[in-house]
Amino acid sequence: MFGFSLPKLILLALIIIGVWQGFKYLQRRTEVQAAKKNERVRESRRETQGTADPVEDMTRCQVCNTFVAGTGAKSCGRKDCPYPG
Repeated sequence: MFGFSLPKLILLALIIIGVWQGFKYLQRRTEVQAAKKNERVRESRRETQGTADPVEDMTRCQVCNTFVAGTGAKSCGRKDCPYPG
């Protein structure tokens, strides 16, 4: 009943090979999905790259000692503010 026979050994080998191939298939599928996700992330980074606002230097206001943008600064509301309203 529990003896070793050639058909039983062949069947066992086929089952082991089938399970092994199944794990290999699942691993490849996971790697492909991860590669696609990484590619989507790279593409989205490329799309958003270069769309940021340009950097501006800040200058200190002589009247109120706060920092304002170098270009397009607005008045702080004081009468002696050097920036136009």
